[in-house]
Amino acid sequence: MEQLKDSLFSELRVPVNAHLALGDKTLLVTIWNWDYDEFLSFQKQAQELIQKHRDHKIFIFCNHPHCFTLGRGNERGREDLIGHDESITKDLKYPLFKIHRGGGITFHYPGQWIFYSIVSINARYTLEDHMCFKLKGVKEVLQSSFGLSEVMATKKLMGVWYKRKKLASIGVGLNRFVTEHGLALNITYDEKMFNELKKINPCGMDSQVYQSLDQLVPKESNLLEKFDLEFKKRFFL
Repeated sequence: MEQLKDSLFSELRVPVNAHLALGDKTLLVTIWNWDYDEFLSFQKQAQELIQKHRDHKIFIFCNHPHCFTLGRGNERGREDLIGHDESITKDLKYPLFKIHRGGGITFHYPGQWIFYSIVSINARYTLEDHMCFKLKGVKEVLQSSFGLSEVMATKKLMGVWYKRKKLASIGVGLNRFVTEHGLALNITYDEKMFNELKKINPCGMDSQVYQSLDQLVPKESNLLEKFDLEFKKRFFL
């Protein structure tokens, strides 16, 4: 795109419907309703760019059509930690993508806000720092902009929680010390997807534990756009 012309990010094949914000060595990409396989292709491009220019960063904000993703479990090669029965996935209504990240099976749908970061990991910015930034950032916005005082962000439980309900899930991976995948926050309730969750144990947890933001702040409108703007204002704009 024209605005990337004189930057290193011009190497990327950015979808034409993307909204871009270019900073000093930082690119923000926002795309709504992004097909998951197309996102995977772009993520690979982004990683290859950051692997060559490790002082640059790419932050992606999006959502996806209904689908499931399956990680590698909580430990390398530990199939017992994936948290689902392989035979169950054959009965799922929506596509399943096997991907390179920690964690088990999780879900995406249009009513989520998803934050992917493609950044270099090193001694000064560790993978733990990376996960904590995402989790605590979402927690701060939920508290400050939506008045949810009882929010907990925890790496051990892989997400952001309100009381005993899970609002956001996180699963990240590394490719040559560059991050991939990220965090998904449930913004609006989706009856079709939440019914589908009853067939599985997302992230190894009972499907009933999952909740959406609109169930907690029912009087708010345009929640996806509002959360996206509040998060960007707090950390990027």
